[in-house]
Amino acid sequence: MRRIPLVLALTIGLVIGTMVPGSALGETSVTLNCSDGTSVQLLVDTDTLTNLTASVQAMLDYPAGLTCTLIQNPLGGLSFFGQIAQASPGHEAFIVGGGRWQVACSAIFPGDISPGGGSIEGGVVARLADASSSWSKVSARLWLTPSQQEEVYIWVNIAVNVHQKAGTPPTFYGSLNETIPANQFCPGTSGDIQVGESHFTSKPTCLQIVAQIPPEPPKAFVTSQVTKASDGSGQVPFPAPLDSSPPATGSVEVDDFVHFGFQDNGNPPGQNPTGTPSTDMLDGPPDKPEGTQTAACNVLEWDPVRHLGEFFGTKQYGNITLHQ
Repeated sequence: MRRIPLVLALTIGLVIGTMVPGSALGETSVTLNCSDGTSVQLLVDTDTLTNLTASVQAMLDYPAGLTCTLIQNPLGGLSFFGQIAQASPGHEAFIVGGGRWQVACSAIFPGDISPGGGSIEGGVVARLADASSSWSKVSARLWLTPSQQEEVYIWVNIAVNVHQKAGTPPTFYGSLNETIPANQFCPGTSGDIQVGESHFTSKPTCLQIVAQIPPEPPKAFVTSQVTKASDGSGQVPFPAPLDSSPPATGSVEVDDFVHFGFQDNGNPPGQNPTGTPSTDMLDGPPDKPEGTQTAACNVLEWDPVRHLGEFFGTKQYGNITLHQ
């Protein structure tokens, strides 16, 4: 049932779009409306529109406090006699994505995780929650090798909607949110550590896109300032590993800056080829510390080395769309 709002919005937009010819440049004008107050016209090609649709749907499938809809625009606005103005705001950089990813408890609480209680036969993934299943107390336990302790992973939902506005210097708007769903725990040295339900909402202060050596796709680095965070009243604090940048609290708090790295491999979910990367990629809290407490981007914080979806990249949950 959660798919209905998106489907309706796209259906209405596509009906409108059939009344007019497409752009001579092969691009489509759409409006992205989001619950964070964003309403922006975008000019996208067919592949980007497919990816963007998947990203918006993932926000509904894996809630993180942000929802969006897409509507195709009629001729006019950003179009003129069938030609799209190249200097229009529709060509500005953006990253839109949603989904869930797995984070190891040993990364969230380094030095405070107790060894697992017994091996899992066969060295296979056990209790790995599917997209449609309810949350288990521990989402997955992986037996790595006989000489390693059992690793425990938790699921983290993410929603990112970051746009660049032209200017000198450019400005940025949108949001970056994360939610750790309820009933997830990490095994601590003194007993289980509750990590969900927890959440933070943030507003972007920087988006920097860095080209890679082809055929590897570009990477995007986002810095975002926290505007809302769970504080222990009804939700547990959102965890973040300690680093040398104050405040050294071990959790994400209001006014903190969080740093994230993203990489869009250019393929919708379920159509990822064998290669590098096999899925869309990301990294940031709670897998990494918040990072330098400044509004600027830092390409060293954090390289997107984690899979969007299952930890080892066997299945992608959600989608990231990067446009520049």
